Amino acid sequence: MQNSRNFYELFDACQQEGCPFCRVAHDSITRYLDSWKYEVFTDVEDRERLRRSQGFCHAHTSHLVRMGASIQLAQAYQAVLTDTIEQLQANLSGQHGRGRRRLFETKRERAICPACLQLEGIEADLVLTLRRALLDSQFYERFCNSQGLCLPHLRLTTELKLPDVGGDWLSLLQKAEIVCLQRLDAQLSELIRKHDYHFKDEEKGDEMRSWQRAAGLVAGEEW
Repeated sequence: MQNSRNFYELFDACQQEGCPFCRVAHDSITRYLDSWKYEVFTDVEDRERLRRSQGFCHAHTSHLVRMGASIQLAQAYQAVLTDTIEQLQANLSGQHGRGRRRLFETKRERAICPACLQLEGIEADLVLTLRRALLDSQFYERFCNSQGLCLPHLRLTTELKLPDVGGDWLSLLQKAEIVCLQRLDAQLSELIRKHDYHFKDEEKGDEMRSWQRAAGLVAGEEW
C-alpha cells in the first residue's frame, strides 16, 4: 500500500503549505467533481440520486461553481427545483384539508450529498495509507518537517475504526504532531510579540503568516 497513489500524494503534500491530508483529500474530491462535470452528470441514476439528496451540499456546490460547472448545475438543479415547486403546489392545494404534506424531508431522511459520500471513502483510504506511511522512515522524516495534520484530520486519523496496520503508528503520529504544533506555536508567539509597538521595527519573517496556518490547522484547510 505504501507505493499507492495516496502514499506518494501525501508524501509530496508534506512539502507544501497546510495540512497534507486536507490537500490530498481536496485534490481527490476535485477529481471526482471534475468527472461528474464532464461525464457523470448525464447519468440517469446519478441525476436521481441528486434529486433525493436535493443536490450537493453547500461546500460541494460552491466547489462546482468555482469549477465553472454552469450547464451541469443548471440541468441537475432544475430537476431539484421542479420537485420543490411540485411539493409546494401540492401542499398549497391541500392546505385546507387534512394531512398537509411536509415540504421537506428531515436531514435524517434525506439522502446524503453524493460528494460527501465519496469524500468519506476518500478520507478512510487516506487514514489507512497515512497510518502505514508513518512506519516508513523517509515519509516520517518529511512528515515531521511538514505543517502537520489539522485538528479535524488528526482526530479522524486517530479515531477512525479501520483494519489494524501493525506497528506503533499512533505514537509516531503523536510525536510528529507535537513537533509540528510546537513549531507553529513558536511562530505565533513571535507574531504576537512583534505586534507590540515596542518591537514594530524588527524585521518580519515567515511568522507573519502563522495566524493563517493556525486557522487552517485548527478548523481545517480550504482551497
